[in-house]
Amino acid sequence: MSSSVAGFAISAASVSAGNVTVTGAGFGSRAQAAPLKFEDFDSRTVGAAPVSFGYYNYGGFGGTTTVDASAAFSGSKSLLHQSHSGPASPEGAVEESFPHIAVRGFSSQELYLSYRIKFRTNGGRIAQLKFNRSGMEVNGDCYGGSPKFYSSYYPVGPSVNRYDSDKTLAGGVQGGILRRDGTRDEGWAGEASMGSGTVIPLQEEVWYQVEEYYRLNDIGQSNGQHLTWVNGNLQINRNALQVRSDATHMLNCSYLVIGMDYWLNPGSTNGVSVWYDDHYLDTSRARVVLANAATWSAATLRAPLPASAWSGSSITAPLLRSGFAAGQAWLYVVRDDGAVSNSWPISLP
Repeated sequence: MSSSVAGFAISAASVSAGNVTVTGAGFGSRAQAAPLKFEDFDSRTVGAAPVSFGYYNYGGFGGTTTVDASAAFSGSKSLLHQSHSGPASPEGAVEESFPHIAVRGFSSQELYLSYRIKFRTNGGRIAQLKFNRSGMEVNGDCYGGSPKFYSSYYPVGPSVNRYDSDKTLAGGVQGGILRRDGTRDEGWAGEASMGSGTVIPLQEEVWYQVEEYYRLNDIGQSNGQHLTWVNGNLQINRNALQVRSDATHMLNCSYLVIGMDYWLNPGSTNGVSVWYDDHYLDTSRARVVLANAATWSAATLRAPLPASAWSGSSITAPLLRSGFAAGQAWLYVVRDDGAVSNSWPISLP
C-alpha cells in the first residue's frame, strides 16, 4: 500500500544489535518516542499480579489475573485471567468475572491500543468476552465513567446453546460510545451504522490481535472516531462521532483485562481462561509496525514495535519477533493522522 501523503515514504531499513532502524521522509513527530505502555510479560515473574509492574486494579471480582508461562503468543509468558470454578451455573443464570486491570494516570484526546488474546472454555461457554473499555474516570471509576468507548465479542444470538461443543464466538463485535450526558450510541459489526465490517469468528485456543483507535471529538464538531480491528480486519469504522461537549473531558484510563460472562456447565474442569500478550497502548497512533504482508490491507499480523527514537526521517525500535517465524516480513510506518507508508521488506533471522 502506498501512502497518499506527498513526501511520506520508507526508503531503507537496517537491523543491528537487535534493533531495526527505518529511514525515509514524512514520518512526523511524537511527543516521546516510546509508547505510553508496552508489556510482553516475558521479564515478569510467573504468578505475579499486574499491579506489581505498573497496571492498576480498579477492584474487580471473580478469579485471578497473574503472569503465566503455560501459553504465550510471543516469547515465553503472557497474562492469564482465570475465572472462578464451582458448581454448574443454574439454568437461566450466567457467571461474571470482571478483574478490571487497567492503565491510568494519563490524559489524552486519543488512544491507540493493540494486544493478543486467546480463550479456553474448559467445558463451559462464553456468553460475552469484553474487549476494551477506555474513557474518563468519574469519582475514581473507569468502568462507570464517561465519556467512554467500549467493545465486546459474542457468540451468535442471545439464545446461544451453552452446551454446544462448538465454542466459537461468531456473533462479532458489539460496541459503541457512552457520552458524558449518559446517552449511548452503539451497534454491531456488520451493521451499516458501525461501518459494515466483516465479522471474524473467534475460535477457542487461537491467538487473535485486537486493535482499537479512539478519538474524542473537537468541541462543537462531530469528528470523533471509534475503530476496531481483529487480525487486521476492520470491524467497527465510525468517523463522525460527537462524544463530548467540554474540552476538560479527556481519556485517562484504559483496560487490558476487563472480564467475561460465562456458563459453568456440568463437567467443566475450570472456569473460562483468557490469555493476553503484547499489550501496546499509546496516546498517538503514530507507530512503526512489523507485518506479515506486502500490502497493508492483506496483513493479518500487524505488530507495533515500541520505538526508542523517532524523528521525521528516522525511527529506531527493538526488533521484537512478536510471533513471527524466521523469514520474510514487512515494515510500515503509521503517521499520527493514520496515514500508512509503503511497505519495506525485511528478513527475520
